[in-house]
Amino acid sequence: MNQLKNAKSFRHFARHLLLVNKVYVGRDKARQEVDAHIERMRKSIMRMSLTYSDVDKLKHKIDKLVDMERRYAKFFKPEDSEIKRLKNSTIALEQELKNEREEKFKILNENNAKISQLTESLANIKNQMKYLQLEKAKRHHRLKALESKIKEKVDVHSYYHH
Repeated sequence: MNQLKNAKSFRHFARHLLLVNKVYVGRDKARQEVDAHIERMRKSIMRMSLTYSDVDKLKHKIDKLVDMERRYAKFFKPEDSEIKRLKNSTIALEQELKNEREEKFKILNENNAKISQLTESLANIKNQMKYLQLEKAKRHHRLKALESKIKEKVDVHSYYHH
């Protein structure tokens, strides 16, 4: 058991050492690039051939060097409790946001389903109303036809005068 713990510890240490070495080499390379570029710019100034792109390249290389320095410094700066607290707070807020999004998505889907259901019900009611209006019109037409037949066969005046 102790050997397993030692093996894990060694692997962690070796991985950490490789990461630090990679960043250290990158930082060193970035420093050399900045130094070399500054030296070329000095020579360009002496020859009066310095261009804006030389300055832009130098700015880019300095930004890269600063980034590498920042990465390198992270390995040797222990996390303080404030950073841990902020990270935990950020994680909690991200989880809250995720839960809120899921809840809103669920509500949106439920509302869309209700709207779809209501739209379908409304369409069914409209179709039923059209059908009933058509039936009413047919019945009215039949009643008019029946009334006119009755009027033709029965003389209303003679019927009431007897």
